[in-house]
Amino acid sequence: MRLIAKIIDDNTIEVYDLAQFDMDAIMHSGQVFRYFDIEGGGYDLVVGDNFCVLKNDGDRVIIKCNDAKYFFEYFDLGRDYGVVKKIMDENICFAPIIKDSGGIRILKGEFVEMVISFIVSANNNIKRFKKTLNLLAEEFGRRLANGRYSFPDLAGLQKVKESDFNRMGCGYRSPYLVKTIERLKDMDYFYLKTLSNEQLMMELMQLYGVGKKVASCIMLFCFHRLDVAPVDTWINKAIEGLGEDKHFLINHKYAGIYQQYIFHYMQHLKKEI
Repeated sequence: MRLIAKIIDDNTIEVYDLAQFDMDAIMHSGQVFRYFDIEGGGYDLVVGDNFCVLKNDGDRVIIKCNDAKYFFEYFDLGRDYGVVKKIMDENICFAPIIKDSGGIRILKGEFVEMVISFIVSANNNIKRFKKTLNLLAEEFGRRLANGRYSFPDLAGLQKVKESDFNRMGCGYRSPYLVKTIERLKDMDYFYLKTLSNEQLMMELMQLYGVGKKVASCIMLFCFHRLDVAPVDTWINKAIEGLGEDKHFLINHKYAGIYQQYIFHYMQHLKKEI
């Protein structure tokens, strides 16, 4: 395995393989929502109550953060995605996708934050639901050392009323969110990690507002089930165009990663498969 990054100190990570780490593509990949553009290029990112700043520095990305070990894990920097890309690249129809979208990584989000975020994002536009999540943090999270606000923990979320969610623009999702927060009190993340994909899907779909698509997102972007590919309009379109090659998006051990590459290729780069 080839290393692509290293921890410099407790608060600094250096990423030196940018073919495997495209911070712009990662921030706009639909798996993280509480990021902020910063002057001069780069991003402020808040995950739960952890935070970092990502900036390009020549042929490197420097990540300044409150906890380097946390963000090394969060960005999955111990994994060589070159191995993943090589498998996909063996199929000639995927070669251009790998060339244009290979810098995305699968992140490891916080469980409660991912559940709430994906319920809020369902059938919603990006600008609106990002505003909702930030309002939620500002009102029910805590102020961090970088001036941003943490995403509320479960105790904080239990203070949020249906009327608060309505005021923040959640609409029909508001009662779902209140009921789901109540159910989350009885869910053990570490127990859920031990379940099979089928069992985990069933457990997550017991939450109000969580259907198969949202559950798949949580499984991929929180539990890091890399063989799970959330299927939306873009991926359905890709499946139709792939013919026999659609197994890469259905039952491949890296289906979730390939889904992200294809989503970026079609939705952000506006290219057809």
